[in-house]
Amino acid sequence: MIKTLICSLAFLVLFTTGVAAQYQQPPKRSMPTTMMHKLEITPWVGYAWTFARRVQYGNTTGDLDITNSPVWGIEVDVNMHPGAQLALLYSRQDSDLTFKSAGLKQDVSDISVEYFQIGGIGGTRQGKMLPFGMITLGATRFAFKDLPAADDLWKFSIILGFGAKYYPTSRIGLRIQATLPWTMMSGGAGVGCGSNGCYTTVGGVGIAQFLATAGVMFLF
Repeated sequence: MIKTLICSLAFLVLFTTGVAAQYQQPPKRSMPTTMMHKLEITPWVGYAWTFARRVQYGNTTGDLDITNSPVWGIEVDVNMHPGAQLALLYSRQDSDLTFKSAGLKQDVSDISVEYFQIGGIGGTRQGKMLPFGMITLGATRFAFKDLPAADDLWKFSIILGFGAKYYPTSRIGLRIQATLPWTMMSGGAGVGCGSNGCYTTVGGVGIAQFLATAGVMFLF
């Protein structure tokens, strides 16, 4: 899985760099460098990889994993001021929860993984391109379909990501990105403010994923 993640990251970096180079043009007075719209709605699809966790399942120690599978979602970005956007994100992955021990694999349950997030996007527009970084905070919901006695599990999560947006017209855009969601299964989190500004602290044991996604932006 590590080789797959490395290859996916390399592909996204090379693709983003290539697109940026292809559309890099000398600045023109008629080409705006700031957003002329207020709102972006982006449905997207992609693929999710999950890092397995070492756990005790019954009387056996092994790796609990969510099978790699497609993922989809929608994001709403609101322009707050040049170079900064407010991001509202929802995503869903339908997959299988498995347990592996001593070379044997056991299917535990069908599972749905949903992210409900709010955060920010920052970047500097370069012509029609906007390379960006993002961070969001929110909740992850795990729904177990084959374990009727198990309640849905809600946990705190954080998502870090980077990508690029391309604006060919004033109404339609394209977006690619790579994100690293991390869901805290045990531990704590806090937000504090001082004389130097506000900060967030996160600690504990969690589940990490890697998502590679692409979508079409509708601009308003």
